Amino acid sequence: MNLIDFIPIGREHKKTRQELMYEAKIPNESEFQKELAELRQQYIIKFDNGYYIPSSKKEYLDFIQKQNKQLCETSKTIELAYRGMEELEKVWSIHNNNKKC
Repeated sequence: MNLIDFIPIGREHKKTRQELMYEAKIPNESEFQKELAELRQQYIIKFDNGYYIPSSKKEYLDFIQKQNKQLCETSKTIELAYRGMEELEKVWSIHNNNKKC
């Protein structure tokens, strides 16, 4: 059996990582994370103090809202990194112009 066979449907049935590892006979956390990452390419698997597959429109909407929030935060972080890089390039440009003899 695969890990997906042990992930319950619905928040009310969620399981901890330890429960899933025991049931699926996964020997260590890194193997669990690897298998979970592969499954998340095919399934929506939520984590809310336990793992589960959404079973209602509300659970899917909660997932979508959380993902949108993370996307927005990531986008802001990327914009900040671009601004930091541009500022650094300005400093390098000024520094390199001052080195000319």
